[in-house]
Amino acid sequence: MSTTTRRCLFCHALETSPVEVTPGSWSMHCESCQAQGPVKPDADSAQEAWASTVHAEELLRTVIDESPDIILMKDWDGKFLLGNRALARLYGTTPQELVGVDDGAFNPNEEQVAFFLENVRAVMRGGETEIVMEESTNVETGETHYYQSIKKPLLGPDGEPRILVIAHDLTDLQRANRVIQDRERSYSYAMAAAGEGIWDWDISSNIVTHNSKWVEMFGITSGELQHPIEVFTEILHPDDRDDVQRALQDALSGSGTYSHEHRMVHRDGTMLHVFDRGQVVERDEDGNPTRMAGAVSDITERVLHEHRLRVITEALIDANVSLERKVEERTNELARANAELQNLAWRDALTGLPNRLAGMNQLDSEFARLNRNETVTSSILMMDVDLFKKINDTYGHGVGDDVLTHIANTITESLRAGDFVSRFGGEEFMALLPDTDLDGAVIVAEKIREAVESSPIDAVGTVTLSIGVTVASSADAEMDIAVRRADTALYEAKRSGRNMVVTRSADLG
Repeated sequence: MSTTTRRCLFCHALETSPVEVTPGSWSMHCESCQAQGPVKPDADSAQEAWASTVHAEELLRTVIDESPDIILMKDWDGKFLLGNRALARLYGTTPQELVGVDDGAFNPNEEQVAFFLENVRAVMRGGETEIVMEESTNVETGETHYYQSIKKPLLGPDGEPRILVIAHDLTDLQRANRVIQDRERSYSYAMAAAGEGIWDWDISSNIVTHNSKWVEMFGITSGELQHPIEVFTEILHPDDRDDVQRALQDALSGSGTYSHEHRMVHRDGTMLHVFDRGQVVERDEDGNPTRMAGAVSDITERVLHEHRLRVITEALIDANVSLERKVEERTNELARANAELQNLAWRDALTGLPNRLAGMNQLDSEFARLNRNETVTSSILMMDVDLFKKINDTYGHGVGDDVLTHIANTITESLRAGDFVSRFGGEEFMALLPDTDLDGAVIVAEKIREAVESSPIDAVGTVTLSIGVTVASSADAEMDIAVRRADTALYEAKRSGRNMVVTRSADLG
């Protein structure tokens, strides 16, 4: 098995190995954090189950890292929970070094960093996916990049707010768009001097006069510099013709200003996108327009860029929906796997009771509570199945397992609401009775002992339980001292003939 598949999903240590939980039951176990994998019938199956979970996580990471778009996830404080290679390249670092820090660790532009933080928080508060345009500075070159970012607010496993961001680099398109806009401004400034794309319409005669550049733009011969307005109408795209004529009529009957984007058809059949504008420059004595002059610009390249931008945006949105679905599916799978691993790490596989690790954790929590309230006492019961080795030797381990399961169920049914029981090891069980004095604990212990004795097991017959009882309080230096007292009482019950409850008070040590 490779070191990759030995990595722990919880603490990421490389100290996992297969262990035999019970005879014929194997599970991967992390020596660093005590996490356990799914229980399987043999070591190889346990390793394969563990590896499949790790490999699934690595596959998702590969998909994210290979994306040309920047993909990241942040928490409320703007710190990266995840960042792919595209983001790492922008910031001159690695995906691993991104985690746990914010943009300020890599981006020298404090204004941008502050904007990023406020923006992600605003999206989290709004609870809706947003598409925003934003800038970021390359840490190595100082170059500004422009992005169209899709920002999706999410909730983490414990309900904390976070945000998923997918940013598409539009820097090249922005530059191209600026070049086109600059070119159009240059055309506007140069028209008066160069006469580029100029038209002059004598409304009374319906004759339009053009310069050579206008007729060249639409493939009209130089001999047609002057022609009836119908020639202009004919080269309008059929689908735009009515709109253009309506815009011209509105200008003539209104403000006198005409401005319109539409399509025109070159004599060779090529379609052009143009920006056409004009102004009424002469009127008769009654105020009726008699002459309009203007100019036209070829904006085909700009329109094509805008179309490509729309296509890219739509594709990005579709990709985001697909990625969100995959992230959600993967998050649900990991949550289920984590829940299963958490349950296995704290639960005894045979009896279903909390295991020793869970029991010690419960004892530590109870001891902290006792120290906060010195007037409170709790009781500890240490219980051991009498002659259990003889049962195993006589009837086999399978019957021994049935005996342990039966006794675990009997103890659980005999305890009160709020009491806690765990399998402490082998045939030994521990019960913690909060807010219970020694007399109350003895009553519960006797109830358990009698319930076990009065419920014989088919293959074995009557089975008995020895129980040691003590009281824990803030007077104990640590909870282990109280546990050892209960153990001492248990051993005394064993030495005194078994099947009995023996107490040991704190003053006896």
